[in-house]
Amino acid sequence: MLAGLTIISLPFVRLIFPVFYVKTFLYDSSAIVLFPNGLNFNLVVAGCLLLFIGFIIPLIKQNKFTYSLLMVFIACGIFVFYLSILSYTYIGKEKVVSHNLFDGKSFQWTEIKEVALEYYVDDTGRYEEYNFISKDGNSIRIPLNNHFLQEDKSEIYRIARQNNVLFIEQEKN
Repeated sequence: MLAGLTIISLPFVRLIFPVFYVKTFLYDSSAIVLFPNGLNFNLVVAGCLLLFIGFIIPLIKQNKFTYSLLMVFIACGIFVFYLSILSYTYIGKEKVVSHNLFDGKSFQWTEIKEVALEYYVDDTGRYEEYNFISKDGNSIRIPLNNHFLQEDKSEIYRIARQNNVLFIEQEKN
């Protein structure tokens, strides 16, 4: 029964969990852009599938080994759910943060030397990404997606100018 419930709830959990986590626990009213990474949604699917398989195992045969296997799958599923909350992008008025699973970079606006809005055009359309370059040479690349509104782009430009950060728009080679 738990396996069936898991598989039925899979689409809803996949769509809601990463957004719920970011908008609830990482929420910041001064954020210009705050959104979960696309990888998070796939990790939620993997976590739900691990739970589904774990709940199916005791139906095959009930003994100590299958219950131990059930516990391992539940632990793995919970760990994958934990991984699904580690990736997010945040651009605020004080800092820029990009976390990708175990790798995260964060710059205060005072540490940023240059913001480049890089773009290229191909047969399918125009692709853009922000490249935040710090004074020590490190950078954060954030591709534009449907989370960026025109007002957000204007606000990033305004914050960069306010902090005396060079803002350039250039075609990517």
